[in-house]
Amino acid sequence: MNKRILQLLLLAASFAAPAFAQGDCIAVIGTGSVGGTLGPRFAGLGERIVYGSRDASQERVQSLVLRTGADATAVSQAEAAARCSTLVLAVPWNAVEATARALGNAEGKLVIDVTNPLGVRNGREVALEVPGGVSGGEYWQSLLKGAKVVKAFNTVNFRVMADPAVAGGPVSIPLAGDDTAAKARVAMLVTGIGLEPIDVGPLRTARYTEAMALLYVSRLVSGQPPFEFHLRSRSTKPSP
Repeated sequence: MNKRILQLLLLAASFAAPAFAQGDCIAVIGTGSVGGTLGPRFAGLGERIVYGSRDASQERVQSLVLRTGADATAVSQAEAAARCSTLVLAVPWNAVEATARALGNAEGKLVIDVTNPLGVRNGREVALEVPGGVSGGEYWQSLLKGAKVVKAFNTVNFRVMADPAVAGGPVSIPLAGDDTAAKARVAMLVTGIGLEPIDVGPLRTARYTEAMALLYVSRLVSGQPPFEFHLRSRSTKPSP
């Protein structure tokens, strides 16, 4: 584990502000493959999960609640966001604006952005245009005023989130964000489910991890053997 991530983990362990306190809850906005994987994994760490769904009464959503256990519930996206101080955004990119409107005031909340501005057309991966030419993470930040957005979990398949052992080795989760304490909290969640966090800098660097996701998807849609990203810090300075 690199020194920067160790510092983040130590910070998270000592960070006692109510906004990121253990025993609050995590609102998982989206109940598809990613949200339906991260919710149970975080519940296994002792976190209370509240799913935010457009239709919380669906049998599929209620089944996810039962599978998550640990007092998990499913409510509307707005109610989930209001209840919890940590939000996980696991929705399709074309639902960004509608989801942001549904979430309402997110000031002071930790927002973990798992989305990517990409799609698949005619069997090929495509990068989708983000308004203002910013990264997807920065766009969420512009929509959710005052939130502490951290881009994370966007460069890995949900199957690896569910069981990191299937990767056959360590898997890195790049963290991009402007708030150190928020990144420290996310780093603890990443480590808790068996993956390796790596701080890649401020939120503007999310554009580079989103490009990594595009490369990742290109392998999947082309039928090539999948790979996982493992980034490690260089322990020595390069030779001149």
